[in-house]
Amino acid sequence: MEVRVGTVEEVRRAGCRIVEIGGRDVGVISVGEEFFAIGDKCPHQGASMCAGSLSGTMVASAPHEYVYGQDDRVIRCPWHGWEFDLETGRSLLEPQRSGLRTYPVTTDDGHVVVHA
Repeated sequence: MEVRVGTVEEVRRAGCRIVEIGGRDVGVISVGEEFFAIGDKCPHQGASMCAGSLSGTMVASAPHEYVYGQDDRVIRCPWHGWEFDLETGRSLLEPQRSGLRTYPVTTDDGHVVVHA
């Protein structure tokens, strides 16, 4: 199934647009030139992930060295701060136990398309 979300410009301007796919809310998020689609409900208590914030996180590095990375690739739940990798949907804290569903996104003739 393919769902047209809106024009590239509309989705970029909105930052995050929620669409319904198969009875589920899906957040389509614009980051720079890329688009990501994730299940919009946090697995913890169901908050809308599109109401959360995008940021980065500290990444693996040498002892006593602090390196910030994944800028605008981490989405944070607005209620309790649970963090998820925007690309994979996996939880940063418990990647084997928790995550958000992700969907492939393409552009076609100036429109953003989610594939479910």
